[in-house]
Amino acid sequence: MKTVNNFSISIHTVLRELIDAKSKRDNIKFTSYQLASALAMPRSIITKLLHADISKRVSNPKIETLIKIIDFFREDGFNVNIDDLLNLKSKSVDVQSQLITSNDKIFSVVLYSFANMKNKIGTIEVAVSNTTKNLIALQASEDIEPFFKRGSIFIIDSEIKPTNETLIAIQLDNMEKIHIRKYVKIKNKIFLKSLANEDDIILPSATTCKILGVIIQINART
Repeated sequence: MKTVNNFSISIHTVLRELIDAKSKRDNIKFTSYQLASALAMPRSIITKLLHADISKRVSNPKIETLIKIIDFFREDGFNVNIDDLLNLKSKSVDVQSQLITSNDKIFSVVLYSFANMKNKIGTIEVAVSNTTKNLIALQASEDIEPFFKRGSIFIIDSEIKPTNETLIAIQLDNMEKIHIRKYVKIKNKIFLKSLANEDDIILPSATTCKILGVIIQINART
């Protein structure tokens, strides 16, 4: 029997409520297909998030998918954030990989602070499906608006090359402090977009920018 976690159920319920609320507010039927189209996302992703059969429902959506959904509804006037979507209150949540499968391996990863990469906090055990040994963990030393609270932990894979819409960890101007940005490729330009209201960085940039790696997992403190 396939195991399904409560996060799958919560995302399904809240997302369905948001779609229904938008339909009622706009007085026109808004469908999951229209949501997928608005997000420039394959229909199958939204369909699996909303699947009526729990055993067929996606239980480990990527953080990029959740952020896209949240951004869409926030920009459309809905007061929603990531903890609403996950139906969580002050819990530590692994958004990217919530179930340990037979393909996952346990790694002991060095944990650093976002404030200073030289500040080794300790180690943390994480379950990931890839076999890379180039993993680091970063703990947010302050809130990362609008989604993540102080104490959230980000698992970084330095071997993976960024692709469109992935979240990455970067250092600016040779400073030790770490920043989270969304890697966005538009035509021949690469934008490093802030999750808050900071200015975008366009590569190549006059600002020294070092990409530390791609965020593959987040233990989100909300």
